[in-house]
Amino acid sequence: MQSSVTAIMAVGMTFIILTAGIDISVGAILFLASALFAQLMLTIESYLFAFGTTMFCATALGALNGILVVKFKVSPLITTLATYSMYRGAAIHLTGAQNIPVPREMGFLGNGRIFGVPVPILILIVVVILGVYLLNRTRLGVYVRAIGNSERSAQETGLPVDSVLIAVYALSGLVTGIAALILLARVGGLQSGIGIGIEFTVIAAVILGGTKLSGGSGTVIGSVIGAVFLVLIDNGLNLMNASPFIYDVVRGSVLLAAVAIDRYSAVRQSAALNARKAERLSAGQQ
Repeated sequence: MQSSVTAIMAVGMTFIILTAGIDISVGAILFLASALFAQLMLTIESYLFAFGTTMFCATALGALNGILVVKFKVSPLITTLATYSMYRGAAIHLTGAQNIPVPREMGFLGNGRIFGVPVPILILIVVVILGVYLLNRTRLGVYVRAIGNSERSAQETGLPVDSVLIAVYALSGLVTGIAALILLARVGGLQSGIGIGIEFTVIAAVILGGTKLSGGSGTVIGSVIGAVFLVLIDNGLNLMNASPFIYDVVRGSVLLAAVAIDRYSAVRQSAALNARKAERLSAGQQ
């Protein structure tokens, strides 16, 4: 249950990193979606309207990231770093940096059970099944991997690269909106610190799950396992009565190790590929 929010967000981040992109703004989208839902429930008191509006806005925020990356040809890292500041600033302006409680009935979404299974786990299962289906059984998944392997080759073969990139960022925004509602229900209301630093945990989960930063290779299931692993680390530190200030140091170290392993693996594969090409060239000359 603790890993459900991170794992759901990791599903969307997997698609982005598979295209050799990255999204630093997911934590801010999480905060803004939470702020919007809490504010709407405070003023309108309509679950249906608040849910629909929040999902639409979270998806639109993700799509905006994709549009900026595609239209301005700016690095996804720089683009989403800028939108991170924009989205978090908008959320703080919307709520005045105040804590806003949500209706008690909403607690079922974060802590309730259906047939003995926690609701956040059921939602996670649904999101994972849809993510696996999109990645492995649809054209979107094929296009995503193709773009990650070589965006230039994908463009030359006529693939809708721009549309796919916008779609994966929008998908990430959508699942982040879902994660925001679960987090709100678990916490019991909006807090000004929601989402701070979670983007790095999500990225670390995806990389730990085997998705390459260079794109083209990775799985949704691996990202979910990575998210669970990071929560296990946090729980282990908690059981050891470690200082809360050391948590970020450990997470950062794990992310750094994962990036180093990913880079080392990429270098080895590149060297092996070059060696095979050299052997074929030598055999052809003989």
